[in-house]
Amino acid sequence: MGVSIYYTAKRKYNLSKAELEIINKLIERYSVNEEIEEYLKTGEGHNWASFDVYDTEKPTEADVIFEGSTQLPDNSADAMFDGVDHWTSLLADIRNVIEDAEWYVNVDDHVFVWNQEKLEYDLTK
Repeated sequence: MGVSIYYTAKRKYNLSKAELEIINKLIERYSVNEEIEEYLKTGEGHNWASFDVYDTEKPTEADVIFEGSTQLPDNSADAMFDGVDHWTSLLADIRNVIEDAEWYVNVDDHVFVWNQEKLEYDLTK
């Protein structure tokens, strides 16, 4: 059973069409599909999973406008950290698109701290 990163954004109004378009482009830019294919063919690299966003039409809580979870790679000493680093970079980019939202990003019971000055997650805390 793997470890996943979980992410939730809440606000009083839904994502706009423009926000959704930008988010989809970001998800495509951060895609690990080629790495997944390479791993499946050769066994080389991390055992990545694709970034998963839950259905926005069926939020798990009121005011949730963006949420999901993605299993982290775990087949080497550095794999999980590489996964956290990669996906928190994507989530930071998405967070910077979605204005006025309350965010919660975590792995197990570790909540990631947002650095407002650098506009990124601080992985040292």
